[in-house]
Amino acid sequence: MKTRCTCLLLFLVTTICFSQNFDKWKQYLEYNNEKRSQKYYFTTLQNANIYKYKVVKKLDDSFCIIENKSETTKRLPKEIIATNNLWKLPVDFSMHLRNEQYVIATDDIQSLLTDLKSISPIPIEYINDKLVSIKSNSDKIIQIITFTSVVSVTRESFEPKTESKIVDQNFTINNITKANTSFPLITGENQIVSIKDDFFDLNDIDLLNKHISSTTQSTSVSSHASSMATIASGLGNSSILGKGVAPKSKIQSSDYLKIFPDDISTFQGSTTQNHSYGTLIENFYGSLANAYDEQLFLNPNITHCFSSGNKGIEGYKSITGNFKQSKNSIVVGCIDQNETILSFSSKGPAYDGRVKPEVVAYSTQGTSNATALVTGVITLMKQHYQSKNNIALTNAQTKAILINSAKDVGNIGPDFNYGYGNIDAYNALKTISENRIINGTSNQTNSHFITIPNNIKNLKITMVWNDLPAAINSNISLINDLDLELIAPNNTTYLPWILNAEAPQQPATRGKDKINNIEQIVVENPTAGTYTIQISSKTLASVSQDYSIAYEYEVNNHFEWNYPLQNDNFPYDGRTISPFKWTSSFTGTTGQLSISYDDGQTWEIIDNTIALDNKQFTFTQSEQKFSKAKLKMRIASVDYLSETFTISYDLNINTSLVCDGTTEITWEKPKSVVAFNLYELIGDKMQFKTQTTNTSYTFSNEKTFTVTPLFGNNEGIKSEATLQFPANSNCYFEFSFAEIFEEDKIKIKASLFSLYNIKKIELLKVVNTTESILATIDNINSKEFFFIDPMPTKGNNKYRINIVLQTDKTISSSVLDANYLGNDSFFVYPTLLNKNQELIVEAKKEDPSIFYLYSLNGQNMMTYPLLSKTNTVILKINSVGIYVYKIVTSTGKAQTGKIAVF
Repeated sequence: MKTRCTCLLLFLVTTICFSQNFDKWKQYLEYNNEKRSQKYYFTTLQNANIYKYKVVKKLDDSFCIIENKSETTKRLPKEIIATNNLWKLPVDFSMHLRNEQYVIATDDIQSLLTDLKSISPIPIEYINDKLVSIKSNSDKIIQIITFTSVVSVTRESFEPKTESKIVDQNFTINNITKANTSFPLITGENQIVSIKDDFFDLNDIDLLNKHISSTTQSTSVSSHASSMATIASGLGNSSILGKGVAPKSKIQSSDYLKIFPDDISTFQGSTTQNHSYGTLIENFYGSLANAYDEQLFLNPNITHCFSSGNKGIEGYKSITGNFKQSKNSIVVGCIDQNETILSFSSKGPAYDGRVKPEVVAYSTQGTSNATALVTGVITLMKQHYQSKNNIALTNAQTKAILINSAKDVGNIGPDFNYGYGNIDAYNALKTISENRIINGTSNQTNSHFITIPNNIKNLKITMVWNDLPAAINSNISLINDLDLELIAPNNTTYLPWILNAEAPQQPATRGKDKINNIEQIVVENPTAGTYTIQISSKTLASVSQDYSIAYEYEVNNHFEWNYPLQNDNFPYDGRTISPFKWTSSFTGTTGQLSISYDDGQTWEIIDNTIALDNKQFTFTQSEQKFSKAKLKMRIASVDYLSETFTISYDLNINTSLVCDGTTEITWEKPKSVVAFNLYELIGDKMQFKTQTTNTSYTFSNEKTFTVTPLFGNNEGIKSEATLQFPANSNCYFEFSFAEIFEEDKIKIKASLFSLYNIKKIELLKVVNTTESILATIDNINSKEFFFIDPMPTKGNNKYRINIVLQTDKTISSSVLDANYLGNDSFFVYPTLLNKNQELIVEAKKEDPSIFYLYSLNGQNMMTYPLLSKTNTVILKINSVGIYVYKIVTSTGKAQTGKIAVF
């Protein structure tokens, strides 16, 4: 029988024309020829397409598992081989006795539940009508996969963890500041950003009046969720770092512990959802990847934006979370201000070799922050497209525009570190404004035409489509395979970038792409004329496939400033230097960079040999801390001037007093600043309050202020706003203490938060319950001061400092004490103590000494070394009574006394 089956198998292999090597899948083949009426079979993708069978799992780009829905075997072609059930298992499945968490996928939930109940009891958690979760050992799993109701078994993590939590804004790196200047009306208005995370802080001054109530929101508030909401949508009340990319958008919150996609009915108008969290590194196409792809395919206007993860130091294929393996979502890595990938930013490829992450954005704190930034940029794009075209921007269009407009960094073309590049908010909005978008539907071959003028370089075209969800555990996730080609006027054909997942460090080459639903073609030096964009599709699982294309090109020898621009401050946040940035199509050319502080009347040369290809230069400002300025780049005797921008620095506002209903704030007074504008938070906006030449301001509690410098007729950057402090938390005394001074005096020292409204300061000596004034300071001109008690009494001395305000109200310090030894070398206390109490020995000066303890009959009870000015002696005695101590210094000087132990 075995020989007969083997011969039949060889015959089938020949008949089907299995010219490809399928040895690696032979463990899935069933050699029992009589099993021709089962549900699942092995064949080629070509045969599946010819005979119109449903592909339930792609094994590679040649072979697959199909489903037979026919009730008879007569119609079953001979070119198909029966399978066993091993293909349903996870790739990393191994035998084990302990219970582990598995997800079972089905196309018949009722049959599955019935089948699962037929085996020994196992806990079943219903996920949805396609998925259940169970805890099981491997023996039961081997039994479970025999059920025809089971389509696949996966093992994936459903426990998300946030991937950064610090607001880390620099909108110059992704041309967001340039987008703000060039598109001032695109601010996120009428848009809703969905943040899948914990709940954000409704009282955060950057998130006031933004909340859209939702049934999906978490009950747990976290700083991470507030930071993500701030980066995407913040109002900027706290500082420039509190201003989000889309500051006029609203925020809807969703609990990330419910890790599967939210029901579409709960989005409440939001079309972009931010996911700044991860689970484990998971390199397979599981139930979560399938669920997100399905939602995006069925809802083409929704966009899911995922962080790549912070596991990059573990190497390639370090994306955190199975849901990030989805094809139709966007995964984001992070770079620093020099557009260099951070070592911790998780790398691709996806499990099947696809490009992941698709893009990168700025954040030195984690991929969470970079993702929230991209979510904000997408929100601007969707507002702009809606207002321009009166229809929604689809997910495929969003990805095509975002990817095509990104700046290529890292290796030429896409790679598994940077994806397709660093996002550029200005270029993305410009693509929409100039309508460089093509939409189409493919069922065979489509052609689109674009005209390229003279003097052009770097023509770039990106095609994206929302693909059908693949079956869970598919080895290759692509279902509908579209092919992009670009045909030049001279009939030269250009193919897309492709990467080799087996050699992830190698740069991209060009060829046919069989795994990605993103394809990009770049022509470095296109000739003028009409180009044909050709899309073909030989194998489609659906009747047709929609796609979107974005394109752009550069003009030769073009230079344009990106940062700083007219509305920009340098440094961008008033503290941190960020590089000057520009766009340039000059190749292998240097420029001369200069700066002017007098509107171009005079220029100071910064550098004579600026490499224009770098497209950035880090300049550290040493003078002119508060001024207007402009830049000039001279290239081959042609000057390219920047707009006039502002140089100003944060004034380091400080809350110096919170006491008895009064708050005082103070700030620095730079030499060139003539006055200051104060702003108060009223409602959800900072509004002008007053102008002052002072460097302090007092007000009643529970208010928030910020301050700006004025120099000439110019106003500088707003400083970081004041924080709320608990009542009386800064009530004049920063610190106060008493100490021995010059051996026979006591110094009482204090430091104050503020001198506001102080009439005088008094020093009081406390003896028992009586207080008497020792000294008074009437002219207070310093926050730090001290008193000297020249005649302390031997033993413990107690003091109190009183601050008398102009209203005659008194603010008192705590009681301050110091032990004066007089002529003694040591002060020992307490002299009445219990057996478990510690004895303190203070020395007049630091001199190694020995402490001896004796009973009244002269027996030595203990010996203890004294090595510092203040020593703690632990008594090791068991009996109550009177004891004698003796302390002997290194010079032989002795001091004795008695203590009572009770």
